[in-house]
Amino acid sequence: MAGYAISLTSIPPRYHRLGPVLDSLLAQRPAPARVILCLPKIHARFSPAPVPDLPKGVEILWAESDEGPATKVLPAARALAGSMDRLIYCDDDWVMPRDWAAHLLAAGTAQQAVAAAGFDLHRLKRRSHRPPDPEFCDIAQGFAGVSIRPEWLADPDCAPPVEAFATDDIWLSAPLARPDIPIRLA
Repeated sequence: MAGYAISLTSIPPRYHRLGPVLDSLLAQRPAPARVILCLPKIHARFSPAPVPDLPKGVEILWAESDEGPATKVLPAARALAGSMDRLIYCDDDWVMPRDWAAHLLAAGTAQQAVAAAGFDLHRLKRRSHRPPDPEFCDIAQGFAGVSIRPEWLADPDCAPPVEAFATDDIWLSAPLARPDIPIRLA
């Protein structure tokens, strides 16, 4: 195993704005081994649309089902489990600075998830299972980037039910909480 990959998803209304986002991911230093655009074969909420031309170096991973915003990471985690050290997932509407991935990769240990942004469960009027620490959070926010080991989200049980379709940050943080994988803030 070596290197890291970056994954994201998109929806047809945003396809026309993907170019600069994908270019920023390809420009990361150190360079990712792969940049993966995970798209469902059939969108649950949108009419089909042709995928625009993608920059060289971006590959499409077609998902059998639309897992909502969680599609940004779940198909890639399943495909990369056991073959890649780290997987960074992010949203499709942020142009990332060139050192973004390097900061996420350097911020934690091999047994920690790393999030560029996050929040604690008290924001949801719930009690956290971990002691308060400003360097860690309960919920990793994918918009800013999250670095994980792919196998942590590779289980088919990580797929969100319909009720959690739009709450991907909360849903994706749960499989990290179960085995007590800390989420460090970068």
